Amino acid sequence: MEPKNFYLKTFNLATNLSESQMQQLCGVITQKEAKKNQVVYSKGGDKKVFMLISGKVKISEINEAGDEMIKEIVLPGDLFGDLLLNQSGGNFEYAEIVSERAIYYCVEAHELNSQIQSNPILMTNYMSKVGEKFRNMENRYLNMITKDVKSRLIYCFKEWARKEGKRLGDKIVIKNSLTHNDLANMISTSRQTVTVILNELKEAGAISYNRKEIEFSQMMLAS
Repeated sequence: MEPKNFYLKTFNLATNLSESQMQQLCGVITQKEAKKNQVVYSKGGDKKVFMLISGKVKISEINEAGDEMIKEIVLPGDLFGDLLLNQSGGNFEYAEIVSERAIYYCVEAHELNSQIQSNPILMTNYMSKVGEKFRNMENRYLNMITKDVKSRLIYCFKEWARKEGKRLGDKIVIKNSLTHNDLANMISTSRQTVTVILNELKEAGAISYNRKEIEFSQMMLAS
């Protein structure tokens, strides 16, 4: 496992920090590891900021009807948790590991806020990361309200392929850690509809899908 400063620099959170500033930041960060289905935080939990190093995490809420609504799938390099730091009020979401295992960093929101207030470079880096995340969330929201179900699912696949895909010949491959029900909850449709769309994409040669991985054709990713 690489040291903390390696990942902080790789994910652009510690860019241009001095060695002293880097050590201060690393000093308030804790590294943790969890397995599939473990909960990172839940409704009303302590205010913390997390950075995913490896694996996948789903961020969800439960609506009044008791149905799960998946807000986001967090990938390595992403921040999640109480990103606004000094925001008041309760937290109504929960974060659950969906890969076989995951490694992540966590820091108390007040500790990170204290460092940001005294370090303009860290503040710039952090705001850039948070701003990027919010732009991505806005794009996902626009995708949800302007596209049909099939287009929404393809959009999710393209995002995963862009962020974590590995080339294998003329295809792009990602590890699959989501069920059909998870996919349905992400794009506000039924599991049955997702199954129908996946079968259509398979028959068209756009994807090859099983429990372990998904292969995307260049044709689908370029469309």
